[in-house]
Amino acid sequence: MNMPVVQNSAGEPIDDDDDLLAAVDNALSAEADKPKRSVRTMISNAGNVLKRIVEQARKKEAELEAIKATATADYERIVADAKAVRDKCHQDTDADLFQIRTTLDVIDPARAKLAEMA
Repeated sequence: MNMPVVQNSAGEPIDDDDDLLAAVDNALSAEADKPKRSVRTMISNAGNVLKRIVEQARKKEAELEAIKATATADYERIVADAKAVRDKCHQDTDADLFQIRTTLDVIDPARAKLAEMA
């Protein structure tokens, strides 16, 4: 089984108890030299972290709202384009139907007269 090796500050493995005690003392003294964090500092840090989280959430919210607005605008533009295509198709079809019906109004009585003559 591979056990982790305790090393001294030079990176060499520690073999005896005296070296181990010296390494522990060094680690504890190094930690004692670090300034202790006060409650105010911890509260301030927590406040800063929460502020960043809120800013990120608001940024993401704004991005998602922009996506929704773009999708809505695209939808409305596509619907308007589809209505324009439908209206153009109806106009063209109505014009063709008018021409056919006008032609039939003229031809149908002439056909009826020819049928009577025959």
